[in-house]
Amino acid sequence: MTITAYGDITEDVISCTNEIFATMIPMNITHDGSFYQKEDMITTDVISLVSFTGEHSGIIAVFCSKEIALKITTCMLGIEVSEMNQDAKDAMGEVTNMIAGSLKNRIYERFGAMHLSVPIVIAGADLSISSASNKEHHHIKISPGITCNSQNSWLMTPFSSDGNNFSVGIIIKKND
Repeated sequence: MTITAYGDITEDVISCTNEIFATMIPMNITHDGSFYQKEDMITTDVISLVSFTGEHSGIIAVFCSKEIALKITTCMLGIEVSEMNQDAKDAMGEVTNMIAGSLKNRIYERFGAMHLSVPIVIAGADLSISSASNKEHHHIKISPGITCNSQNSWLMTPFSSDGNNFSVGIIIKKND
């Protein structure tokens, strides 16, 4: 896996995610380090992402199972949500948006100004992703207005709550 220069933001990702859950989503989460993962190895049920542009471009995403997405939604909204409906998609988009906004403010000095997109949430079963540079694959193409065309791997930071796992992923490319 490719080691990139942005690996030192792991503590920022952990801190931002813990802060959002501590203040907005009443559920206990724990984190378990971080690792780099090639995007063709990422499969999930729910992908919620915010892209950004500026001196750097990239994507901040939450990858999770349907079960943890429903748990997060239920805890965030205070109502029982049992299917991936619009409320669940809106909640996951808001969670990702809050994490991205908080992270943007923390890494500003290292990566410059960032302009965030609106969140995009995709739900299904066994979803995978690929950037525009992996044209030979037949996965869902996520192109939220930017193309990383990066050979770098995603920095994935896994979290868990009561046996359910989700990851916050980030991929960054310096613009020329």
